[in-house]
Amino acid sequence: MKRLLPIGLILLALAVGAGWALWPRGPQGLVLYSAVDYGDDVARAFTRATGIPVTVVDVSTGALLARVSAEGNRPKWTLAWFDGNEAAAGLDRAHLAALHTLPKLPWTSLGRKLLPADGSYTPTGLTLAGAFTYRPSILAHPPRRWSDLEASALRGAVGMNNPAISGPMFPMLAGMLSQAGGWPAGKSFVLGLKANGLHVYPKNANTLAALKAGDIKIAITQSSAAWNWAAQDPNLRVVLPKPAFALPSVIVVAAGTPAHLRKEAERFIRFAMAPATQRLRMADSEGDALYWPLTRNAPAPNKRLPSLEGIDVEVLPAALWGTREARINSWFSRVVVGQ
Repeated sequence: MKRLLPIGLILLALAVGAGWALWPRGPQGLVLYSAVDYGDDVARAFTRATGIPVTVVDVSTGALLARVSAEGNRPKWTLAWFDGNEAAAGLDRAHLAALHTLPKLPWTSLGRKLLPADGSYTPTGLTLAGAFTYRPSILAHPPRRWSDLEASALRGAVGMNNPAISGPMFPMLAGMLSQAGGWPAGKSFVLGLKANGLHVYPKNANTLAALKAGDIKIAITQSSAAWNWAAQDPNLRVVLPKPAFALPSVIVVAAGTPAHLRKEAERFIRFAMAPATQRLRMADSEGDALYWPLTRNAPAPNKRLPSLEGIDVEVLPAALWGTREARINSWFSRVVVGQ
């Protein structure tokens, strides 16, 4: 859930070719770039269980992707753990992700839909892009579909994070565009929201502050953030629009990782997906613990989460939208935000 810096820097990654000259990793073992709240806990548990040291670098999703892009074919990382399979597919296309690192696990039917054909990343849990958070005392009838956001009654009442800064918001923007006819046809819907007074904030803290201050009536965020807010403020409620878009957390292994480190990295992935470790992840006090598991042997999700049964979840083609992410974020910042 950590996110701060512009994900637009991933443009740099798209220019990186193959031919790997590895950055020396020294004696520290695995290096995990983590944008998930429970990354440190999992790394410590892994080291206790295996004796393999893990150096954790805690960063936001945007900062993580920018750092991976800047390092290019001299990676200082072994593993990267963040939200967004579109971004993972972008790293794959830029030849920054090792192939065939996906473990064989008892995937759920939804989990199987999220698996990359070339095994370049591992989905580790499901959240949803585009949850609506609101106050019933201020908004008696919240929107239920994306098209409802265009209503004149919601003029100036809707706020969201900038996907060029808040990495996990890009899948939501991609979903909106997809619902409105794809890219570039879906631009008209987003521009319609802008004309209807859409507010765009840098990150979750700003969007939540605007909601609490009454500057907006609807905050569009990742589902884990929305339910985390609602757990802290009993006056808030969460509605999932139809459809909601799949937003999995993912683990990527750096391309060109030496064989012995790659073996340890794949062992880390299997450890992170073990039932006991998933229980540890779900016990974390931060918002990232609020995910639905993607394996059949995992423990039940947090009781604050509704059942996935009955939720309209759409899985976007990650490879397709991953190739468009930098271009769409650039357009959004320039035309919608005005930067």
